[in-house]
Amino acid sequence: MLALLAGGAFTAVACGYRGVDVWVWDWADVVATRRTRYGTPWRSLTTMRICFGIAGALLLVAGPYFLTR
Repeated sequence: MLALLAGGAFTAVACGYRGVDVWVWDWADVVATRRTRYGTPWRSLTTMRICFGIAGALLLVAGPYFLTR
């Protein structure tokens, strides 16, 4: 169940739902220790959204698989 919740949250970031992608970008700028010259761990907002999209898709596929096992 947790994988489905996390997958939904990651997908919301990937789609830019209500500006949550910018909030995550700003949050990463504050807490990240490995930084690029932009301050965040990602090279651009688009790269971050693609990473979250891939992770969200994987979690949304893994969630039902583990729930039905």
